[in-house]
Amino acid sequence: MIDSFDELQLDIGRLLSEMSSVILATCYDDGTPLASYTPYFFDQERSGLWILVSELAGHAKNLRQSAKCSALVLRDEKESQQIYLRERCQYEMHVRGCDRSEPDWRRGCDGLIERHGHLIDTLEGLADFQLFFLAPVSGRYIVGFGRAFELKPGSLNQIDHHLQGPTGPQKES
Repeated sequence: MIDSFDELQLDIGRLLSEMSSVILATCYDDGTPLASYTPYFFDQERSGLWILVSELAGHAKNLRQSAKCSALVLRDEKESQQIYLRERCQYEMHVRGCDRSEPDWRRGCDGLIERHGHLIDTLEGLADFQLFFLAPVSGRYIVGFGRAFELKPGSLNQIDHHLQGPTGPQKES
């Protein structure tokens, strides 16, 4: 099956719009990994994800200290016909914290409110909640066996090329 990159871009946009949370992989200072999740707002105009997280959560400290993370948005198991074939986007992200005094604070929080409701009004008022913008450095879209695609650098949804090969994709060092 040959996929149209335009159609795949629309599919990725649907996935990012329909899913509500992102799985994050961060590391503590000593290299110990941490997996977590958080709701997000998909900012199409800026090509990134906004998240609001508590400083009490380990990933908030990790995001501030390293300014990078891996992020995974994946289709719910109940919506997937085959567990190995869950539609997903995996990204390596650059992380930028946003102070409450910055205009972007309102942009991120307003997007989160629109997407997740007025609980965000309460959370953004709590001193321990911090806003972050996750900007993609690289990414992959996987939608089935033999249907994995490398994304253009800096893009959440633009396909660069179809990954092929008997051993799967190899990350360049």
